[in-house]
Formats: sequence, C-alpha cells, structure tokens
Amino acid sequence: MPPAAAPTHPAPTRAWESSFGLPLAAFATLALLASALGRSIFPAMVGAATGLAPWIERTQRLASILSQLVAAGGVALALRAVITTFSRTSLGVAYRMVVIPAGTAASVLAMAATGRVLEPELASALVVAAITTAAASAAVAVLAPGTRALGLALALTALAGALDFAGIRLSQVAVENGSLGVYRAANVVTTVGFALEVLLVSMAFGWLSARQSRRAVVLSLLSIVLVFAWGLALRGAAKPGASVWLVVTARAVTSLLRAPAPLVPPAARLVLEAATTVGAIAALFASRRAPVAALLALCLLARGATDIPLPALLLVVAALAVPAYVTAALRRAS
Repeated sequence: MPPAAAPTHPAPTRAWESSFGLPLAAFATLALLASALGRSIFPAMVGAATGLAPWIERTQRLASILSQLVAAGGVALALRAVITTFSRTSLGVAYRMVVIPAGTAASVLAMAATGRVLEPELASALVVAAITTAAASAAVAVLAPGTRALGLALALTALAGALDFAGIRLSQVAVENGSLGVYRAANVVTTVGFALEVLLVSMAFGWLSARQSRRAVVLSLLSIVLVFAWGLALRGAAKPGASVWLVVTARAVTSLLRAPAPLVPPAARLVLEAATTVGAIAALFASRRAPVAALLALCLLARGATDIPLPALLLVVAALAVPAYVTAALRRAS
C-alpha cells in the first residue's frame, strides 16, 4: 500500500500544508517534548537524589510551559477543525452530530485540566469524548487511499485506549475491594490493549517504510539500541554509588511502565515504548515531505494514555484533522 504521503494530486497536499501541515508538525514536536519532560523526566528527578533542586525547578517550569502551550495549541487546532467539520456537508449529518459535540467537549475538558485535576467523572468524560471522536474519524479516514492507514491508526489507538482505560478502572475497583480476580481481569484487558498497541506501532513502521524497506530495518535497529541503552541505565542504577543522572534515567524509564501491567515480560513493554518513541520521531521527520505523518506521530504519542488529558487532546486533534484532508482530497479527485 502506498504511503499516505503521496497523493496523486499535489494541490490537496499543498492545501493541507498551508492550513494544517506546518502547525501540526510543530504542535506534535512540542507535544513530544512536553510528554517526555512532564510524564517521564520531571517525575524521575523528584526525590532521586539531593542537590537536584535547581534542575528540578527548571525542568518543572519548562514542562509546565510546554504543557500549557500544547494544551492551548491543541484546543485551538481542535476547535478550528470543529468549525471546518461543521461547514463541510460532505462529511454527513451523522458524523458531524457525533464529532462536533465530542470534539468540543474534549477540548473544553482538556483546557480545564491544565489548571487543576479533573474530577473522576469529568476525566472519564474526556476519555470517552476522545475515543468517540477518534473512532468516528477513523471511519471517515478509510474513505480516501491517502489516509486509509491513518484511519486504521486512529481505530487502533482508540480501541487500545478504551481497553487501557477499562484496565485502569478495573484495577482501581480491585484495589478498593481487595479482589484478586478483578485485578487479574484488569491484567487481561490491558494485555489485549498491549497487543493492539504493538499492531499500531508495527503498522506505523510499515507506513513510514512503504517506499524504502530498508527504513523499517533502520527503525527497528534504533529501537533495539534505545532499549539496550535503557537496559544499561537500569542495570547501572541498581549498583551502589551509581551516578545521579543514571538513577534519574532509570527512574524515567521505569515510569513508562504503567499499571496495571499486561501479561507480558517487562522487556517487551520497554521494546514497545522504545519503538513508539522512535516511530514518533521518524514520523515528525517524515512530515516535512508528508504532512499527514504528523497525525501518525500524534496517534503514537497518545498511545495507551488517553486517561491523561494531554494525550487525549492529541488524539482528538489527530482525529479532527484527518477528515479535513480526506474531503479536500476527495473533492480534488472528483
């Protein structure tokens, strides 16, 4: 299957770049940095060792600024796409009746989450809105050959996010009630979500390597190298007298492994995290010649974390942006 980056007609691609491509690529890059700092590096630095107070303060400030920029930019992109969706009757009444309220609700809740922690009911509503938007947009994205792969990526991200969210909720119920059986059920549900995430990343590697098969080998090797480096950090941090930054790196790596754990070895989970990171960065580089690749990067960054406001917003932005490109391509083709 040809990559989504090479539509037959150049005009839709230029229109896409002028209205969404460059902002989405920049937005995805900021999201990658904000995710790395806010969800991994900053939590790893807190309490890792003494003498890191200045670095912790700077990292927290930078992570906060980036998160607010991503939240504001994501909401702006999402609401702009909602307006575009409302004006395009070719998308159908049913699609617009689902996506417009869901996308708007997700945007409002994501913006509200930047200033405070959402109540459990509102957090659940954000997850449902994001998954609903992604699932509906996936059905539209598969209509055009240029975004068919992205439609599949949206569907896999939404389904995996729903299973991961269900696993988290089941694990919370299990802890509250002290039920081992419910917790095992949560592990099983999360394992199915893990399998879908593996399929998502594999599909992303295939899409990015559609014209050059050697690229898939390069991406796989980079993922292995990253896992190997993480393994060395984990082993070195366990030794007495390990350096502070080695300990921080090890804690940042372990923070990637969220509970409840799927029924797979921890090494397999690290491989998936490394491949996701490599795939997202590769997609950002590919977005210079294929603007749609930025949407693939957003799907990878949102993978497995739709219960967190920022990744949920990334999924909403990717979902709302795809139909805008689909309708432009279909209109030009006709």
